Amino acid sequence: MKREANRSSLRFLVGGLLLVLAACGDGSEAGLSPVEESLGTHEAAVCAGSNVTTLSISGASTYQGVMAASGTWAVAYPANAVRLEYYIDGVLRSSDERTSASGTWYYSSAGFTCGISHTLQVRATPMVIDSSGNRTVCWENVRSASQIVIESCPIIGGQAHSLALKQDGTVWSWGWNGFGTLGDGTNLQRNTPVRSGITSPSAVASFGNHTMAVKPDGTVWAWGDNEYGELGDGTTTHRYTPVQVPGINNVITVATGIYHTVALKRDGTVWAWGANNYGSLGDGTTTQRNTAVQVPGINNVIAVSAGFYFTLALKQDGTVWAWGYNGYGQLANGTTTSRSTPVQVPGLSNVSAISAGHSFALALKKDGTVWSWGYNGSGQLGDGTATTRLTPVMVSGLSGVTLIAASYDHAVALRQDGTVWTWGSNYQGQIGDGTKTQRRTPVQVPGLGSITAVAVGGNHTMAARQDGTVWTWGWNYYGQLGDGTTTERLSPVLVPGLSL
Repeated sequence: MKREANRSSLRFLVGGLLLVLAACGDGSEAGLSPVEESLGTHEAAVCAGSNVTTLSISGASTYQGVMAASGTWAVAYPANAVRLEYYIDGVLRSSDERTSASGTWYYSSAGFTCGISHTLQVRATPMVIDSSGNRTVCWENVRSASQIVIESCPIIGGQAHSLALKQDGTVWSWGWNGFGTLGDGTNLQRNTPVRSGITSPSAVASFGNHTMAVKPDGTVWAWGDNEYGELGDGTTTHRYTPVQVPGINNVITVATGIYHTVALKRDGTVWAWGANNYGSLGDGTTTQRNTAVQVPGINNVIAVSAGFYFTLALKQDGTVWAWGYNGYGQLANGTTTSRSTPVQVPGLSNVSAISAGHSFALALKKDGTVWSWGYNGSGQLGDGTATTRLTPVMVSGLSGVTLIAASYDHAVALRQDGTVWTWGSNYQGQIGDGTKTQRRTPVQVPGLGSITAVAVGGNHTMAARQDGTVWTWGWNYYGQLGDGTTTERLSPVLVPGLSL
């Protein structure tokens, strides 16, 4: 009897245990443990009705390598706090919590290079904090806002002139001034810097004989040559002082080709005007435009660049798109057929910056390598040959690059260590190595260190040092080196009296 009783008790214990296990389960059917399910249920109950009602980016900019941004947020009851996350180019950089129902957020981060586009994304998640201080993050109700951020480099090269954007917001220029290119109200050549008639622009661009500027309010201003409507003011009248480009706003950066202009709006759309030979404006026609027209079929763009009748655009996903003249393979699609609407450059990805030269182009990848394509008669592709390339090739022996610039027939790159490397044509000393020897692969410019920005003109090159000084070399017939002379320089010389 005692043995039967023990067996009965054992059966009862085992049966009870099985019932407990059956009741608890292993979570395999729902994919969640009872604790997780309970927390999820609790979160749903606490967060019911909560959301982020406002999230804005009121201002974002990069200056001397530091990105700064601000905006506002607000949450709806029962939420009474918010978790904010800050992403740069899709990578989470930092986060914080704000324990109120609304307010202003601020964010800053260092380590950025001028001339490189970045996408700042702010993500806001409502939170509920009870009287005991317990926090519940309402992960199902995330709201985000994003903005493209570009810091204009402080030095800019035109065909035969140069510009500098100083910290105080003034713009200075020197060199050829035939069509009012310098924006000082005259057509007088200047061998040393003079102040241009515009203040506090956020971006400045020049490549041919006209100059464009973008102000922080998103308006665009122009001066110089306007023979093909490249100033976008509805006329073909040259302008000796800056005039506002009508009918376009919310612009964050501009690029100038030889005879056309391209603008990137804050919403990622691209607009263009000026000469349209071979479809360089990308609007499906070859009709000259004296005012801005939208480039159809392309969006999510974060950077633009323009050359001789062709245009490049970099999208947020790291792909490159091109349109316009393609006689030397400038569009990098394996053909020499010109295109009047954007086409993707095949096989090129993870790009962080682009630069269109006269008849060739460069792309900087996120891994620090540089790729090139197009005309190569002077070795400007940097691949060790003079062979024109219809598809991208890697620039030989160059890594750790943070900034690129393509000119008429030479190119320059800034490496992470502050050194400057150049290649291509050198018949006017634009390589800066003390010779006039053509270079088909990159060579370091001697005597230059701690450089933070580089730029190219038609046949001259520029570099800005960390100490604010500007150095130039190459062709100087019109005083574009800014050293007070018209003497050609085969190695860098200081622009006297100019401090960024």
